[in-house]
Amino acid sequence: MQNKSILVVSENEQERTDLTQTLEKIGYDNILSAQGGGNAWAFLKSKKIDCVISSYEMEDMSGIALLKILRREESVADLPFFLTHSAFTKIKVIKAGQIGVTGLFVIPYNEEGMKDKLCRAIEKIKDPVVLQVEESLEKGIDLIEKQEFAQALEVFKSLVNQKENPEYYFNIGYIKTSQGLHSEAIEAFSKATQLDRLFVKAYEAMGRAYKALGDAQKSEECLQVAAEIYMDTDKLGSAEDILNEILEAGTNSLNVFNTLGVLHRKKGDVEQALRQYKKALKVHPDEPYIYYNIGRLYLDMKNTTKAKDYFQAALDKDHGFEEAKQVIKAIDLGLV
Repeated sequence: MQNKSILVVSENEQERTDLTQTLEKIGYDNILSAQGGGNAWAFLKSKKIDCVISSYEMEDMSGIALLKILRREESVADLPFFLTHSAFTKIKVIKAGQIGVTGLFVIPYNEEGMKDKLCRAIEKIKDPVVLQVEESLEKGIDLIEKQEFAQALEVFKSLVNQKENPEYYFNIGYIKTSQGLHSEAIEAFSKATQLDRLFVKAYEAMGRAYKALGDAQKSEECLQVAAEIYMDTDKLGSAEDILNEILEAGTNSLNVFNTLGVLHRKKGDVEQALRQYKKALKVHPDEPYIYYNIGRLYLDMKNTTKAKDYFQAALDKDHGFEEAKQVIKAIDLGLV
């Protein structure tokens, strides 16, 4: 354990001291310290760390915010990351689990439990399900490199259609959280997020295999799924690269333009988002959800008049569009 480095992150000096002493008791002596999330991120960019243990609540940058940044960065996406708190609520457990926390440590610390969790995480003892998916992914990618595209696709199809997929484990995480079984919930969420990172690579590889076989439609479908996974995990740059790759292939798809609109809205680039939504409208002028998305964009811009026009257009296309009805009502009542 002596050569394994752990970064302790907290704005509270006493918390950092208490955690450092606990880690020393269970056999770790290469312990580094950062005062707050911002300092920790600067530290992680300049030095290799084997594990991070961060306070959940900090004013400068919360532990959740720091975790989000790490999970978006390919170089540290798999870094073991634990959060500490004196009382984890169900909401806190779900938020941490969805982002991909490795585990939770409740204050005061259980030394034996901490030692076991850290050992498994730092030594990268992986779950058999995750290992099996990794092996399938490597096999499929190897077949693509050998230009055996049809065989590769069979491997990938089997992988993404298996029962134990990310959604399966996310659901287990939600169920375990509702039962108050927080440790079991985090284990399930951790599997789900690890599988998400592997599945997105599988869908990317499938898209390129279909492209090599001349099936543009299937290629676009797989790449679109990959882009949506990247967006769900806030890897907007990777999502944008894939969506632009689809466009470069000559598609004129509603889904791609609409997804690009959503992506640019998340990035805060409303003008670019509006351009993409309007391209989507040219492809499918009768699709109510595009009008609805444009309405939401105008709400972001504080232009309720334009927003209402587009929500009404969505309702004109689909008279049962409840979300559009509710937003129009809220606008009329001055609630938004």
